[in-house]
Amino acid sequence: MLAEADNQSEHEEHLRLRPKTPRRGPAACLRPLVVHCTALKIPPLLHLIIIALLVLFLVIAQNEAWLITVIGGNRDKIIPRTTHKEKNPDGSKTYDFIVITDMDNESKVESEKWTWRAITRKGKLTFAADRKSAKVEWIKGSDQNITTGLNYKGRAMELSDLSEYDGHLLSPDDKTGLLYEIKNDKAIPWVFLNSGPGNTTKGMKVEWLTIKDNLLYAGGHGAEYRNEKGDVVSEDPMWIKTINRRGEVKSIDWRDVFSRMRTAAGYPAPGYLTHEAVQWSEKLQKWFFIPRKASLTPFVDSEDETKGTNLMIKADPDLQKFRVIRIGGKKVEHPDRGFSAFDFIPGFGDRYIAAIKSKEVDGSEPESYITVFNARGEVIMEDQKLDGNYKFEGIYFV
Repeated sequence: MLAEADNQSEHEEHLRLRPKTPRRGPAACLRPLVVHCTALKIPPLLHLIIIALLVLFLVIAQNEAWLITVIGGNRDKIIPRTTHKEKNPDGSKTYDFIVITDMDNESKVESEKWTWRAITRKGKLTFAADRKSAKVEWIKGSDQNITTGLNYKGRAMELSDLSEYDGHLLSPDDKTGLLYEIKNDKAIPWVFLNSGPGNTTKGMKVEWLTIKDNLLYAGGHGAEYRNEKGDVVSEDPMWIKTINRRGEVKSIDWRDVFSRMRTAAGYPAPGYLTHEAVQWSEKLQKWFFIPRKASLTPFVDSEDETKGTNLMIKADPDLQKFRVIRIGGKKVEHPDRGFSAFDFIPGFGDRYIAAIKSKEVDGSEPESYITVFNARGEVIMEDQKLDGNYKFEGIYFV
């Protein structure tokens, strides 16, 4: 029986109000100076001016040291995540969550010249006391437009994930490379992420966000681009970013990581895995990768539509060892559906997962599904279609 983790309801104190060590007061520091000034027979007025300036200097210096003490030890610590749950009379628990869209070209608001939108939708997931069943209910009328005028070549608001970082709900636009804070009906730009090693002018195609060691990780598909001949033309999608709470961005080369992973899963180059659903589990100290597509052959657009997979890949913190699990058994029941996002259901030690699947097939409207399974790959709730022909690509428990 899994022990249920306590759900934190209050934010940890992240700034200490008092320094740990006592400090010498200004009077103690100035006493030798007074003696020297007297011995040198400095005029009284000049004496007072010197003393006043030095007092001011010492006060500022001590305050600065205090700030360094306070901020220096905790400057990278982020506000912990909080979630809302209700315990029901039958022992089940109900959790609030939110999903967000990536509608590609349909993000453009036709009635307004320079406006693009994404849609958020609220839902409730009820998880049975025996953890063998789950149900999802969507809150009627909760769909809300999130709009912006910022775009790249007429494309924008193709939001691909959701994550709360340092108390802010964030979502990346995989077309512009902007990382937005989602606040009510507003998308507030926070950080621009450029593609590849950080020396490019094009926005990063961010597909997933997660948090590890107080840093926000942002990554893309994790597969290189090839031309029609099969030659590699860009490895930019195999670089990831880390962002700290001050918005400082670092580019990290994950080419070896993604290459090792697909080989371990049985899809070596020129085959590929594409990733849109990645999370770090602090509780289990493991990476979770649930690829959207898996192919033994090079990318072909029309064939990629039905390359959906049921792989779940777990990796140790150093990303050297990988364990591959099949969700729901060996057979892929719906190869036209691929995982686009997931989140751990709170309170169960990261052992239960709610995930979003997307379906994009040429000539038909996009579809989205939600499913629930455990970390062993056992399905608890089969795919349930979301209303409307929207492509949802982010899910987050709030």
